[in-house]
Amino acid sequence: MEIWQETVKFVAYAVALPYCWRIRHDSPRGSRMRMAWTLLGLSAVLAMARHSYEIVAEFGNWLLPARSWRQILIVASLLVLTWGLVELGRAFRQVGLAPRWKRVDWLWLALLIALSVPVVINRERLGDAASSIAAMRYLQFLSFIPLAVPATIALGLHRISWEMTGGRWALALRWMAAFLLLRLVNLCLSTSTEGWTEWLQWSNTVAPWLFTMAAVERWSVTRAAERMREQIFVGANKPA
Repeated sequence: MEIWQETVKFVAYAVALPYCWRIRHDSPRGSRMRMAWTLLGLSAVLAMARHSYEIVAEFGNWLLPARSWRQILIVASLLVLTWGLVELGRAFRQVGLAPRWKRVDWLWLALLIALSVPVVINRERLGDAASSIAAMRYLQFLSFIPLAVPATIALGLHRISWEMTGGRWALALRWMAAFLLLRLVNLCLSTSTEGWTEWLQWSNTVAPWLFTMAAVERWSVTRAAERMREQIFVGANKPA
């Protein structure tokens, strides 16, 4: 992996982080929505640490065993991301926006399961499968689970976005679903033939920016509300 690609990924999460931190202040302390965006921001921090590790390893020309310790950061980021999405789903459920799954959603779920099968069958083709550190090999093999689970949760959030009948919040949820689905597809393709190498280089570089777009779209909801409050305040204080 080239350094510039890891740098682009790092920048994507660095851009998303302040948005996540601002969004969390929209909700009161102790609320599920505030917890959700706190965790999403923390997952971005862990992802930044992972890509920083990759950049340092590339500069230092580290051997595979040393590089494979990145699996700890990858799995930690995915677990925190999953927790954040769970809290986000619970927050929507509290306000009566539980997803009502349709036939097409079950087809998407079947696709997610299908994408996980090649990873299990061809796990020896994963990047760190040749590492001499057994724990890192197992972590990479199991990483498809904390990637498939949030992708499944994202399907529910995607269904909620359609029930919202449009709007920036709905678009933010769709960006998040696209981010997780693309990452799962990339993991599946990484265990297939080498014909996907060029595609994987670009799609893996683009994927973090879908997360960033989700945060930006959600922040636009806050900005729109702030502008509306300002207009109401100005209108209420305008001389008769």
